[in-house]
Amino acid sequence: MQRQDKMKILAKQFGDMKKNPDMKAFFPNKNNPFIWHVSFKGPQDSPFQGGIYHCEINLADYPEDRVRLQLLHENGSYKVNSPLCIIGITTSTGWTPGTTIESVISALSVLMDVPYGREGLGYIFETNKEDILRLVPISQSYVCAKCGADHSTLFK
Repeated sequence: MQRQDKMKILAKQFGDMKKNPDMKAFFPNKNNPFIWHVSFKGPQDSPFQGGIYHCEINLADYPEDRVRLQLLHENGSYKVNSPLCIIGITTSTGWTPGTTIESVISALSVLMDVPYGREGLGYIFETNKEDILRLVPISQSYVCAKCGADHSTLFK
C-alpha cells in the first residue's frame, strides 16, 4: 500500500477515534504519523474502572499487518514499556486489514481485566487487585513526557 493511501486510512481512523468519549489519541512526534499515543478509560465494572491508561501504538505496517503496542505507565495488568503480544490484536494470527485502531484499544482495555489465560508477552501474569486499585488514582494524574497527554485534564 502506498504511503498516501495509508495516510488517508490513518486520518479517517483518527477522526473516528475523536468521536469516542472513552479514548483520546496524540502524536508524540508530528513528523511521524505512524506512532500514536492513546489514553483510554479502564474497563467498567472492574478494578481498573476510573483509571486512565496510556499506550504507544506503532502503525508502520498498518493496516496490512498488526499494530505494535506497549503501555507507558504502571497499570497492574501489562508490563511497562514492553511490547505486548496478544493473540488476535498484536499477532498475525487473527489480524485482518479491516481491524480498526479503536477496536484494538477497546480490546486492550477489556483484556486488562481478564484474570485467567494471560498468555503472551507483556502481561503481568499474576494480577493483584490491591496493586490495581492503588494504581488507579496514580493513572489519573499521569502526564506523558513524549506527547504531553495530561490525564488530570482528560475526560472532564
